[in-house]
Amino acid sequence: MRIKPRRSGLGVACGSAWRVLVSAIVGLLVLPWQGSGQQQDFIEYPELEVRYDVRIPVRDGVELSADIYRPIHEGPGPTVLSLTPYNNNGDGTMDQAWSFVRRGYAYVTVDARGRYDSDGDFATYRNDGPDGVDVMAWIARQSWSDGTVVTSGGSYLGKNQWQMAVERSPHHRAIVSYVAPADDFHDGSRYNGVPKLDLMYTWMMGMYGRVNQSRAGFDWNLVQRHLPLDELDRAAGRDQQGWRDLIVNDRVNAFWEPVQIRGRYEAFDIPSFNVSGWWDGQLRGAVQHYEESVRTGRVEDHMLVIGPWLHGVNRNRTIGVRDYGPEAIIDLNGIRDAWMDHRMLGGPRPDLPNVLYFLPVLNEWRAADAWPIPRTEFRRYHLDSDGSANTLLGTGRLAAAAPARDRPDEFVYDPANPVPTVSSRTSGARGGLPQGSVDNRAVETREDVLVYTTEPLPAGMEITGPVRARIHFSTDVPDTDITVKLLDVQADGRALNISHGIARARFRNSYSEPELLEAGEVYMVEVELFPTSNYFEAGNRIRIEVSSSDFPNFARNLNTAESSDTGRQIQLARTRIHHSTRYPSHIELPVVPAGSARRWIP
Repeated sequence: MRIKPRRSGLGVACGSAWRVLVSAIVGLLVLPWQGSGQQQDFIEYPELEVRYDVRIPVRDGVELSADIYRPIHEGPGPTVLSLTPYNNNGDGTMDQAWSFVRRGYAYVTVDARGRYDSDGDFATYRNDGPDGVDVMAWIARQSWSDGTVVTSGGSYLGKNQWQMAVERSPHHRAIVSYVAPADDFHDGSRYNGVPKLDLMYTWMMGMYGRVNQSRAGFDWNLVQRHLPLDELDRAAGRDQQGWRDLIVNDRVNAFWEPVQIRGRYEAFDIPSFNVSGWWDGQLRGAVQHYEESVRTGRVEDHMLVIGPWLHGVNRNRTIGVRDYGPEAIIDLNGIRDAWMDHRMLGGPRPDLPNVLYFLPVLNEWRAADAWPIPRTEFRRYHLDSDGSANTLLGTGRLAAAAPARDRPDEFVYDPANPVPTVSSRTSGARGGLPQGSVDNRAVETREDVLVYTTEPLPAGMEITGPVRARIHFSTDVPDTDITVKLLDVQADGRALNISHGIARARFRNSYSEPELLEAGEVYMVEVELFPTSNYFEAGNRIRIEVSSSDFPNFARNLNTAESSDTGRQIQLARTRIHHSTRYPSHIELPVVPAGSARRWIP
C-alpha cells in the first residue's frame, strides 16, 4: 500500500496557478532542527521542477522513494540530500526545498528504507550508510547533477549523514548536521551504556510500523516502570523488535559496531557544519562529531554552533525558568547558507568562527578558535562533608582541596522509588529531552540525594566545555549507577540544573566486558556529564547532586548481578561516597578565563 499517490516521473512547472496553490497550503517550516524560529510570510515560488515518488534502486534491489526539486533553467549543479524516516513530503518540505533551489541546488529528499513510500524493512541507522551513498551515485548520473552532494538534516537525519560518510562516496562533499548523535551505545540509544529510557522508548513507540504512530494517551511514567525493559514494547501494545534489540545487547558487541562512529573519522575527510543546543539531548554527539572531524582533518573545514536551545534549535528564547534574551534567536539559516555556498557553489569565504556558542546568564554569543575553548582551565572541586551530605540541609561541601580524613556519606537507593527526573518532559511525545534550567530543590529534600555546594563565589566565572566527575564509592550490591548533576545556586536559593550524567558501575573498566562489584570494596567511576556553558554570577554557588538514579531520563539499575536491562528482580543498594586525599572524589569544570573567546554580534 502506498502512503502517498504514486506520481513517479511527474514534472510540474511552477507557474502562477501552482504558486497560488502552494502559497495557500504551505505554512511555516516545522522540522524542529531546521527552522529559523522567526515568523515568515507565505512564500511564492518561482519556476522549479518537482518530481514525486521517483524510484531509486539500491544495491540489493530495494527501491527507495525520492521527491526531487530542482531549478528549471539551470545547468548541472550540486545537490542537497536528506534521507528521512519521517516522511519526505511532510509539512514544510516545499519551504525547505525552495531555500536550497533558489540558490542553485537541486534538493532530493528520500524516504528511508521501510518508511512511508520506500520499500524494504526499516532498521534504525542500519541501512542508511549504504543506501545513502547509492542514492548519491544515482544523483551523480543525472543530467542536472554536477556530481557533488551535500547531505543535510537533523536528529535522525543528522546522524545518518555520518553513517554515509564512513562509506566514502566520492560525491559526498559536505555535511550539514543538526542535533546529531554519534555513537548509539554512548549517546544515541544509550548514554555510556545506560538506556536513555524516556527519549528512546517514546521515540521507538512512535516509529512503530511504516508511518509515525501517536504517542498520546499513554501514562509513560507508569509504563516505563514495567520490568523487564526488553518487554516494554509489548507493555505499550506494540511489537517492536528494534526496541528489544537495543535492550538485550547490553554491552558493546558486534550489534553496536555498525552504528558507532568513534574510531572511524579517519576513514573520511568531509567538511562539516554542526549545530546543537545546550538543552539538546543529543548535544554530546554533535560535539564529538566536531572534535573528531577537526582532529582528523583541517580545522577550517568544520564549524560548531551551540545555542541556548532545545532539540528544536533556534526557536525559543525562554527555556525552563530562564529567558535568554533577544539574541537567543539568530539567522542560523543565513550562517548555514554562507558556510555551505562557499564549499559547494564557490561563494566567498564567510567571516565565521570555528566555534560559535551562546553564554547563558550573560546572554551573549561568543566566537572561539577551537573546542574546548583555548586557555580553558580545568578546575577541580572536591567533595567534602561531615558524613551527612544527604539533602540540601546536610553538610556537603565543594572545595578546592580534598579533605584529609574520609568521612563517607551513605544513602540507600531503592529502584522501586528512584529519584525523579526534574527537567524533562515525561507526559507525552518525545520525552527525555531536557527542558532547560528549573528549580531542583524538591529532589534535594530526598535522603538518597547527596548535595555538595561551594561557598558563594567572590567573582563571576564562566564555564564552557566538557564536564567530568570522578567519584569513589563502595556498595553492598553487585552493580549500581552513580549519577551527578551540576547546578547554579541563585542568591534566592533556587538550584538551577546546568548539566547531568550517569555511569554504570559494571562498565567502569570496559564497555565490552562488564565487571561486577565486590561488597565493601572502594571503586572509582568516571561520570561524563553533558557539555555545558554557564556564567556563575558573583555571590552564586556551584552545587552538585550525587545519587544513583534519574528516572525516567535513564533506565533504573536494579542493583543485581543479572542485567538490569533484562532482569525482573530489584535489590536495595546501600552506597557510600568516599572523599579524602586517598579517595579524591571531585568534579572537574572547564573555567574559561576572560578574553579567551570573542564577543560575537548576531
